[in-house]
Amino acid sequence: MKNYQQSLSIKASPAAVYTALTTIDGMRAWWTQDCEGGTSIGDTLKFRFSACYKDMRIEKLQPDNEVSWLCTRAYIVAESVSRTDEWVGTYIVFRISDAGMGGTQLDLEHIGLLPSLQCYALCQNGWQRFLASLQQFLETGTGTPFAMASQPQTLSTQRRAAA
Repeated sequence: MKNYQQSLSIKASPAAVYTALTTIDGMRAWWTQDCEGGTSIGDTLKFRFSACYKDMRIEKLQPDNEVSWLCTRAYIVAESVSRTDEWVGTYIVFRISDAGMGGTQLDLEHIGLLPSLQCYALCQNGWQRFLASLQQFLETGTGTPFAMASQPQTLSTQRRAAA
């Protein structure tokens, strides 16, 4: 069976893509505003989506090239899912490559997210939504992450939060 994969062409530099995938403010801007943790290899990132959560251990960081996480803890709440921890033991790998002309090719592979899992369709839709949010954030400055207070994250909001 084949792992979930998705590719994007993004009108942003590899460095900008890498930053969005490796900083708390970056991840809050496109995935979920309820995100915390360390940002070094071996550290844990905690992503919350209301009652759902995913904890990721950072496995690999190659600047402007690759980011890899191992899911160490998960809880998925959905009617169609009885096994709430299907993500545990899966790897999320973001491969970043320079596409020229200021653009980037981003290839996501979610190793272990297989069509046979109960959560596959839900997660496929989620990845499509949030990778579109990542692309939108990098290209326009405003992403559509899962929002605690239902407001989009913008580059100016991110800068104010970092100040």
